[in-house]
Amino acid sequence: MPGRINCFRMDGQQTAAGDPAASVAGQTMGQAVILARAFRGPIEEAVIRGHIAVVASDGALVAWAGNPRAVSTLRSSFKPFQATSFVESGTADALGLGDASIAIAGASHHGEPAHLEVVRAILAAASLPESALRCGVHLPSDPAAAAALLARGEQPTEIHNNCSGKHAAMVAVCAHRGWPLETYLDRHHPLQEEIAARLGRNADLDPAIIPYGIDGCGLPTFGLPIEDFARALSHAAATDPAFRRCLSAMAAHPFLVAGTNAFDTLLMEDARASVVVKSGAAGILAALARDGSRAVVVKLESGAPLGLAQIAARAFELAGLLNRPMPPRLQAYLDEPTRNWVGSAVGEIRADFELRS
Repeated sequence: MPGRINCFRMDGQQTAAGDPAASVAGQTMGQAVILARAFRGPIEEAVIRGHIAVVASDGALVAWAGNPRAVSTLRSSFKPFQATSFVESGTADALGLGDASIAIAGASHHGEPAHLEVVRAILAAASLPESALRCGVHLPSDPAAAAALLARGEQPTEIHNNCSGKHAAMVAVCAHRGWPLETYLDRHHPLQEEIAARLGRNADLDPAIIPYGIDGCGLPTFGLPIEDFARALSHAAATDPAFRRCLSAMAAHPFLVAGTNAFDTLLMEDARASVVVKSGAAGILAALARDGSRAVVVKLESGAPLGLAQIAARAFELAGLLNRPMPPRLQAYLDEPTRNWVGSAVGEIRADFELRS
């Protein structure tokens, strides 16, 4: 029988039915804890609080910081679950599309030429126009790609949206299955019902009780305690071949998952395919060890990205997903100082915390 959600807000207050004195391994849940500090010169100018949940392959919560029952929207960290329909439906294979297309379906790409090429290949294979995408328009996330676009006198379109790979895969699935294209964003469209059911199945929850909002690209974004999301990731990786194929594709094409100078890309390139990581807006990041031993979800209380990479890297180290010494390029990225507008190094971010178990 699927379970119910015992949810807690970021401040530790309970928001749904359940025991208000809920505990993990007999210990009382805490509020958000300090995970990192931002310094400008010698002055501490900000503290970064949040929550972390680490779940083992058997679904057990084995380590945490803050409150692992804190609820967050999943945002783009959920994309591997959404991309799974592209594989499970047989659409990718039917269209003759390989791992690059599957990787971009799980991406928050930076709108660089290599990204746009793969998104266009999905649409072309499905005989769909770019106007089928309903993800909205923004400039490429990569500054150089954005500058080049504007220098050519062009304006961005939906294909430049960092979610266009996911949307291209979704409309391709709809075309393959004969489902309506115009309403594919709707929570009760057959595709979105399938995705919600996949989440519920892997989190051991009734999908009808999982709350949702609307993401920046117009699709449903679900809300879960971060421990439940980590458990869903772990279970899917252990039981769902289509989900595992998505992870493998992302690991094989890390540049397509994000882009130039992105933490997700650098970590997966340097981790030699041992970790798959997917960050999202509002300060959430999820990662899976490729051997299935651990799933880690990090949530920053402020929802801002400041310090997320440094915190995630330390969490991965403590959880056994990364070992020191870290690859030099990744370490250099994490150690990059805060710079002002003239390029001078003026500060740093220090992640220093321990996980409870």
